[in-house]
Amino acid sequence: MVRRYDGKDLAKVFIYHGIIEDTERASMKVCCPFHGDVNPSMVVDFEKGEFFCFGCGVKGNALDFVKLAYPELNDIQACVLLEQILKSDEVRELNVKVKKRKKKQNKQALIEAMDYYYGLNKTDWTHPKTKEEHVILEYMKGRGFDARALSVGRCKANYSIAYPMIFPILDNGKFVGWVGRTMNRYVEKKRKYYYNEGFVKRTTLCGTYAENCIPYICEGYMDNLSIRTRGHIENVVSLLGWHISDEQVKKLKKQNITTVVSALDNDEYGKKGTEYLRKFFRVIRMPYPKGVKDPGDMTAKQFGVAKQKVQRKLDIDKEAER
Repeated sequence: MVRRYDGKDLAKVFIYHGIIEDTERASMKVCCPFHGDVNPSMVVDFEKGEFFCFGCGVKGNALDFVKLAYPELNDIQACVLLEQILKSDEVRELNVKVKKRKKKQNKQALIEAMDYYYGLNKTDWTHPKTKEEHVILEYMKGRGFDARALSVGRCKANYSIAYPMIFPILDNGKFVGWVGRTMNRYVEKKRKYYYNEGFVKRTTLCGTYAENCIPYICEGYMDNLSIRTRGHIENVVSLLGWHISDEQVKKLKKQNITTVVSALDNDEYGKKGTEYLRKFFRVIRMPYPKGVKDPGDMTAKQFGVAKQKVQRKLDIDKEAER
């Protein structure tokens, strides 16, 4: 039977190697020992018994840590060494207690999210001042966005190293949370977006949807920003995923919305999500150009052509109804 290593085992391994002194918190950030870290970039979750470094991408449990620390060992030797560490004089007598994190009530979490986002400095993206702001602007330019797009999205420079830019999530103008976006490819493999504690995706429509409008429905926040700024379309909502929830459907229905444009990704899941939308709405599929996966890959010219095709489809349907 394969031994399962938990948070207590991970804590003992970290204590043994002098990385931490105690486990007074359910999770903490430490300097990663695998890439010469100076500013703490490794997150250790003692509840789950896992670690992940936002700097170099290493991750795993107690055994994975030993394998990384002693690469000359094979799997069996690493298991033997780990058991020796857990039974060593340094940690054998330790009564490691792992605290469970307390879940915040939604109301309190929202207050803290508002305080955090609105407490950050505003940025004039046409004249960025700090090094962090310049890095964000250059990164976004590489993705086809400009300073105006960052202003439209109300982007700010975040304190987080892993998620250096932050956007407010507005549900028909109402602040319901914030989302951080990474620029690090290692972090992106694990988690591209980071939401504030207490944020609930299934009850949120990120964007604007006026009464009786025909909104463009997309997946991620950047898709939303692309459609608004390059496509010059006002009514755009992100599901923050590919599958619309019952709560999201109710919100659109409450606005007397009967027709939507599916701008979900041009892939297997986007197509599944589009078919699911047809259960509740009359759906016009975004006419993606060949080779384009999502709205973030489209240029302003391509959006112009797509909008014309969508409008043509709407006009044809109106004629058919007469």
